[in-house]
Amino acid sequence: MTNDMTTGKPLKTILFFLIPMLIGGIFQQFYNITDTLIVGHVVGSRALAAVGASASTSFFLLSVVTGLTNAFAIVISQYFGAKDEKMVRKTTASAVYICVLSALALCLIGLFFSRPLMKLLQTPEDILDDAALYIQICMVFSAGQVVYNGAASILRAVGDSKTPLYFLILSTVLNVALDLLFVIVFDMAVRGVAVATVIAQILSAVLCVIYMIRRFPIFRLKRSDWKLDLPNLLEILKIGSSMSLQSILLSVGDMTINAVINSYGTNVIAAYTAGLRVQQFASLSSFNLAQAFAVYAGQNLGARKFSRIRHGMRQATFLCLGITLLSTVIVFLFGDNITRCFISSSDPYLEEIVIYSRGFLRTTSLFYPFLGLIWLYNNALRGMGDIVVPFLSSMIELTVKVGLSLLFSFWFGYLGVWWANPIAWALGLVPSLIRYYRRRWMALADRFAPIDPDIAE
Repeated sequence: MTNDMTTGKPLKTILFFLIPMLIGGIFQQFYNITDTLIVGHVVGSRALAAVGASASTSFFLLSVVTGLTNAFAIVISQYFGAKDEKMVRKTTASAVYICVLSALALCLIGLFFSRPLMKLLQTPEDILDDAALYIQICMVFSAGQVVYNGAASILRAVGDSKTPLYFLILSTVLNVALDLLFVIVFDMAVRGVAVATVIAQILSAVLCVIYMIRRFPIFRLKRSDWKLDLPNLLEILKIGSSMSLQSILLSVGDMTINAVINSYGTNVIAAYTAGLRVQQFASLSSFNLAQAFAVYAGQNLGARKFSRIRHGMRQATFLCLGITLLSTVIVFLFGDNITRCFISSSDPYLEEIVIYSRGFLRTTSLFYPFLGLIWLYNNALRGMGDIVVPFLSSMIELTVKVGLSLLFSFWFGYLGVWWANPIAWALGLVPSLIRYYRRRWMALADRFAPIDPDIAE
């Protein structure tokens, strides 16, 4: 059931692991946009704007936990590549402790800080209540998302990208059904889509954990595994906190852009929300490729197979460029039609929103190759345990994003804001490229003994 990525042809190995992740990513996007589609069509553009206005705040609140759960995959993949099953189990136990504490912290934050954060972001009064309520419900019951993300990361670390897919499909189908029930039948509007989301997440998390324990002997923890291993816990926290801080800083940038966008009114907010959803679909393949390569790099670093990492990176880079350029063409040709899918054809603001969204999509799509590459190289470095340079990359991205969104909005209005993110992607990529091609990351394998002196480098 596990997948050793240290053998076989690199591209074939990466693609074999990527395909279930990509399918899962498609379902994840359907999962994410269900709320947007249903409230946009059934309730209206004001409800769509409320869900969109809450997006950056939700991402901000989940950033810490997302970084920590992603760290599970990095640490476990390295021990799995080094064939150290004892440390795989101990790291899994540490992951459980982190998930429990993280879910409790998010619950408390959601209860007391949802509305103040939305007011801080200058959310228009006509959507403030719904936006704050959506965040509050999702955060109070965030345990489902935390546990699922943690379990999925652990499974992917040992090369299993199929099991998370199965339960994500289940969760997506359930979420759609509950969204329709709560919004159309029970007329619960924004509250309904939030409740549907958390119910689907909790069920998916519970079933995924049960299946993981029953099907994978390596995750059946012994009593000795539950003893707190402080160095192991600190190893996860070191990598995870760096990734969390990066996510927090980038989400601060997103929140800053949201605050600027909010000042231009509800229609621009709705256009930005729809445009982001289209961008998420367009960048789905490159994002999942980067996540898959992180596991590939981590396992091969543990096995000290450096040339295999380099060979895989060359092939992954060409694949990334191909799929991002294709996404750019698709967005230019069909962006308007896709945007219309998010809003009812009878909505009086539809065509105005489409015009706003068109400018956003055509500007950002030109830079999709930079977005794909910054994900790929940063994830490769993180997968091998290099946290410093990806952090520097994120700091550059944040500084440029915030600075240009404020400056360009002053000069060019909302059209100037569309350029902030793309330019930030391009400049943030530079330090990661330099770090990777200098190959200093190879020293990170020194803590792992070669599995086979004849094949390890």
